[in-house]
Amino acid sequence: MRPALPSLGLLMTLLLGACGGPGVGPSSPTAPRVTSVSPASGTTLGGTVVTLTGANFSAGSAVTVGGAAATQVTVVSPTSIAATTPQHAAGAVDVVVTFNGQSGSLAGGYTFVAPAATSNAPPVVSAMSARGSGPREPAQFASLDEVLNVSATVSDVETPVSQLTLAWSADAGTFAGSGTAVTWKAPHTLPTRTTATSTGAPVTITLTVTERYATTDASGLPVTLENQTRGDTTVRLHDSVKEVGDMAYQFLIDFSTHLDPPWVVRNFTDSCPGKAAEQGDVERNNRDFLITSYSIGTPDTTVGFTGTCPFRGVLGDACAQVPVEWHSTRKATGERGVTKGIDQVTAVFANDRWWLCASDFNPTSSLGLSGFMR
Repeated sequence: MRPALPSLGLLMTLLLGACGGPGVGPSSPTAPRVTSVSPASGTTLGGTVVTLTGANFSAGSAVTVGGAAATQVTVVSPTSIAATTPQHAAGAVDVVVTFNGQSGSLAGGYTFVAPAATSNAPPVVSAMSARGSGPREPAQFASLDEVLNVSATVSDVETPVSQLTLAWSADAGTFAGSGTAVTWKAPHTLPTRTTATSTGAPVTITLTVTERYATTDASGLPVTLENQTRGDTTVRLHDSVKEVGDMAYQFLIDFSTHLDPPWVVRNFTDSCPGKAAEQGDVERNNRDFLITSYSIGTPDTTVGFTGTCPFRGVLGDACAQVPVEWHSTRKATGERGVTKGIDQVTAVFANDRWWLCASDFNPTSSLGLSGFMR
């Protein structure tokens, strides 16, 4: 007689018993078992210290929270483990303890909660200036090859200025230094892309301020974002030596060719008393002398914005020393003579351009013609 087959219910009972049963738990009596986590929630940024309660905890156990390894795992006792949560996206996750190939888990035992995203105001550039070293030199002015001190006032609500990234740039020229105060050296020539006028060529100096700050993305994980602010200031770049030298040279040419006195002094500014005095000199020379030939040398021009020029200490932001020689005849007597010397033509900077201010003659010789003077 054949033995009776086991019933279907008995077979299912045997199979379920062999597979560990329908409940969540260890596969053997010695496997770790997790029954609770405290606190049961924390930030998605991680770093929350939690206590796992359960059984069969052994030294060397590993802990994962949502599949990511916890840190600073300490087995306090067979029933207690302390650990620090990792970073993880928001949501409820499983907590698993593993030791020696066996593990126990608590489904949905811990919930990661996303913190509110950090709002961050951008940096502010509230002021910028660029100035040379001359005592009378105006701000936002530069001559070729000149070094200017450039500074900016920068602030940020959340981040110290020392932790911001500051980057200086310009259409032309070079920078030295770092931070909110640097130096800028003007180029050796005017930018080719600009057309210089009597008011100079504009050069834009830019400060770009970058703030990097930590916040969270849509899943609550940490990200680093940037705020960026730009400040600009414009410098008027002049070829001052050429501009002043050319005006001084043209003035002496005009004087030597007996042009109308108001035209001769057209590049003199009314703000300097030297204009009226010079026009009077031109009128007297036109009346009393006839210049038969002349030689006007190359101006030796300096731009210092010191307020005075060497000869007679007259007013000037720039000084052009021009070698001259005149061969003249006194109209009243026919007397002829030669006058040689250096004519000092001074200039001041006003209303965004150079103006002549005065002309003073320093003779080195005057042969046979007294009274001819500049």
